[in-house]
Amino acid sequence: MIIRIFWLCSLSLVALTAVADDLLWDKLQRNPNMIVLMRNSESSGNRDGTNMLVWDASGNCSGESTLTGKGRAQAKSIGEAFARHGIRPVVISSPMCRCRETSQIAFGEYLTDPDLRQRAGEDPDVQEIFQGSAGRLLRAYRGETPIVFVNHRHNIDSLTMELLDIGELLIGTLSDTGDIEVLGRIRVDF
Repeated sequence: MIIRIFWLCSLSLVALTAVADDLLWDKLQRNPNMIVLMRNSESSGNRDGTNMLVWDASGNCSGESTLTGKGRAQAKSIGEAFARHGIRPVVISSPMCRCRETSQIAFGEYLTDPDLRQRAGEDPDVQEIFQGSAGRLLRAYRGETPIVFVNHRHNIDSLTMELLDIGELLIGTLSDTGDIEVLGRIRVDF
């Protein structure tokens, strides 16, 4: 009896999650000023914690954390989820290789800015630079087309006070001042 109740509760939770996800996908399709914040897919640095702050400004990824095979598959699944829902977003990415790779695999085209990279988070000047550049870009592309912002956990946290796991999409609305109101999360299965 207890096992049956457990399974019924589990199935109900799965059904409610699917309905909530569908509502968020619908908002992304129909509503203006929508934003999706997401971390890069699994990278060597996510897996072992090394080279997370190394950035090769030449774009050659020398010494940087790059996507694993699993990370490339994750990025592909995320792009397919957007395609299934008929959503072609504007994509803004960190210039670090793991975010650029995620953006390229999932969406093809993306914009970037050097100030969107991951840096040591203790320096308030660093976060001010990041938030200024992120806010400027997000406000510039705010409108009818949803924005996907591919970045790093610490940077997303500074914008939203939300910690994301790999594969989670944080869905929100973007105000004309650049503030983000979080509406919910979608988890893309890999």
